[in-house]
Amino acid sequence: MHATPAAVTAFWREFADTESALHALPLRERVEESNALLERHLEGLALEMSGGDGDAVVDLIVTAHGSIECFPLLMQVVAAAPKQLRHHRVSAFRERTEQPDFPIGMDGFELSTSEVLIALGQDDGQAALEIRFAREIPQDFQDHARNMAFIMIDHVLGEYDFAVKVGAVDFVEESMDPGAEWTPLSLLPPVFDRYWTGVLGRTGEFPTGEHDWDGMTLAFGGADGDAGEPGDEAIVMINRSANPVAMRADLAYALTLDLAVNDGDELDAVRDLQDQAATLLELPQLGILAYTMTRAGRRKAVYYVGDEPMARQVLAPLLLREAAASLEISSTFDPAWSGYFEFAVH
Repeated sequence: MHATPAAVTAFWREFADTESALHALPLRERVEESNALLERHLEGLALEMSGGDGDAVVDLIVTAHGSIECFPLLMQVVAAAPKQLRHHRVSAFRERTEQPDFPIGMDGFELSTSEVLIALGQDDGQAALEIRFAREIPQDFQDHARNMAFIMIDHVLGEYDFAVKVGAVDFVEESMDPGAEWTPLSLLPPVFDRYWTGVLGRTGEFPTGEHDWDGMTLAFGGADGDAGEPGDEAIVMINRSANPVAMRADLAYALTLDLAVNDGDELDAVRDLQDQAATLLELPQLGILAYTMTRAGRRKAVYYVGDEPMARQVLAPLLLREAAASLEISSTFDPAWSGYFEFAVH
């Protein structure tokens, strides 16, 4: 979901103009009035506040309630927040609760995070969750319990991690893996973090030295009905060394440089150009070359970057000097690195 910069600016201008009046209200009313103001300018987002009625400054959290398509707008709004706000500290996404052991109720039914058990697994590049309950749930409250579990996981893991780092979520009676380790949701955060770094290898650290590349050949247009001309093949090269920084919140955009390669000499020139672009992005850690695909007379290189305008600015002199007229540049918001893990899990 997108909004014009003018709409974002108009929201913050009105919020800043009314900040003193908002601050005079009780916190609950302040949240309601702030969200009414937000809805006049932007869709898909909400505001939450953390603090007390008498606090001089409270935390103003911009949330998309886990809706990934609204994350770019959320980050745009937070980046544009006025620096002169007197009573609010603006932050992006609902963070992990500092007290993960808590109950919630719904229609007379109560469930605690200690009664929700989680087993971790892998779903391509993401973490998969199997969920079961530590006590019997009445049949009439099965749907309630599952909805409540989702709400609690969002608060325990945080909005961004649950939306981006978690893939498949399945409710089970018993795990398909007899050796699965079950963790109460109230104790999950450190277990999840250890799994993320230790098992999946997501240390968050940029690779140094020579990168580890792996390759594969994909066939399209076969008898199974895949799109493409008969005999159409693609050569994909995957940067395995990019795995430690996969899904970092500051590397959420897939920036693609796509060029024509009509012969071997052109292929060498394009490869050199795309490698130079990787160096320009990787030295200041603005981004990393994740994979390349050569298919049907074109070679595309996909870099994951955080600040897309800055990445384009850094690459502009190289592309103006070297690139052919066939150059196509595009970008997509892909915080889960789905493009990369389409190939990297093989």
